[in-house]
Amino acid sequence: MEEAQARLEALIATVERAEARVEAWSAAEFSGRADEGGIVAVTDALGTLTRLEISPRSRRRLDATNLAAAILAAITTAEEAAATSRDALLADLHPTPGTS
Repeated sequence: MEEAQARLEALIATVERAEARVEAWSAAEFSGRADEGGIVAVTDALGTLTRLEISPRSRRRLDATNLAAAILAAITTAEEAAATSRDALLADLHPTPGTS
């Protein structure tokens, strides 16, 4: 009975740690930059764009096509950072059998 209680307590502790990690991850923001930092895209943990900052210098310096490409590059970088973070979190929370 004591062994079962100890295993249950260990499981509860593991779940609490996992919940804390997921909570911290879900509050994270991920950014991507382009045009030497003149364009900054920020996403939430799910990769949803939450903010896009375009400096006046980038607006003046880049024509419409290059501005669009730089914006897309910044957004893509932020989305990829969010996806990488999500994948790492999921791998840590659900390890492949035989690796834990």
